[in-house]
Amino acid sequence: MSGPFKVFVVDDDPIILDIMCSILEADCTVSTFASAEDCQATLAWDKPDMFLLDVGLPGMDGYAFCRQLKDDGAFSRIPVTFVSSHDTIDARVLGYDAGGEDFIVKPFEPAEVLRKLRVAQQIVKNQRSLEEQVEAAEYLSSLVMASADETGILVQFMSKLIAWENTEEIATGLLELLQRYRLDGVVQTRMAQGVHTLSAAGANLPLEVSVIDHVRSQGRIFEFRKRSVHNFERITLMVNNLPLEDPEYCGRLRDHLSVAAQGVDSRLKAIETDEANRRSQAGILLALESVSDTIMSLHEAHQRDSAESSALMMQLQETLVNSFFRLGLTEGQETFLQNMVGDFTKRMAEVVERGAEAQATMQSLNDRLGQLRNQ
Repeated sequence: MSGPFKVFVVDDDPIILDIMCSILEADCTVSTFASAEDCQATLAWDKPDMFLLDVGLPGMDGYAFCRQLKDDGAFSRIPVTFVSSHDTIDARVLGYDAGGEDFIVKPFEPAEVLRKLRVAQQIVKNQRSLEEQVEAAEYLSSLVMASADETGILVQFMSKLIAWENTEEIATGLLELLQRYRLDGVVQTRMAQGVHTLSAAGANLPLEVSVIDHVRSQGRIFEFRKRSVHNFERITLMVNNLPLEDPEYCGRLRDHLSVAAQGVDSRLKAIETDEANRRSQAGILLALESVSDTIMSLHEAHQRDSAESSALMMQLQETLVNSFFRLGLTEGQETFLQNMVGDFTKRMAEVVERGAEAQATMQSLNDRLGQLRNQ
């Protein structure tokens, strides 16, 4: 409870006012008034923690004054204790109907007044505790709602990031994320095909490129004045207008932007890997086509060689037979030469046959290469 407990005592009897002061002033601050109207004038600039109201006041009585207080939002929660010389059920019901919290009957004992004071102090303490809890709950609720909204923006960005296929889409999407957080900034992506710097003002502006090139080596997260820089291998995100006047919001933004930048870096790495795989696949396909062409050339050459070999063997055999008659060989010599030529022809046929098997193997290999190219 901040400051001393403050009590306004309203009674037209100066003796009662003096008595109340002597009882209460050791425990709280006391202000006294002879009428409700006098008290009203003070309420324009001062506010108590408790009212002690005499019922039979001149002018506006205590019940009417209490109803007026309870109808005013500025004073409705301040506890009111009536002081009356009439200890009847009707008097108490009237006090209850008017909105009062307690009742003291004249003549009273100091101990009774102090007990009522303790009750009022506890009421005020409980009210203030409840108000603080409500304020804390409302504040926490606002933080949760704000955080949920901010997190939702990040989640939407990350879900879109998966589908983006190039640096232009990613950089543009990251700038849109900044705009949704009411921020302004610059994005630089670095890939094998080049470096791209983008802001709302345009692409690859010399001054922005110069600043990014300077801060990209300052650490993972680097801040200067209202700027915040998030550096990763393939991405640098620089925010130009951090809301430093709101440290909690600023802290949440740092976390969200760091997550977004790291996600972008991972996506760029995936794109780079996919492109490398595509280039490797294209190289493999080109190599397969080259091997296939070579196999086909060998196949065609082998077919030509086989045909020529068969023709030469037939020609050799025919030439040798025809020569037998001109050479005047004996029958035994002719038989020997015929057997020798036949054996040689047979071995040549076997070689040609093995070549055919090799041809079949090469054809099977070529067919398999064709299947690989079409996968």
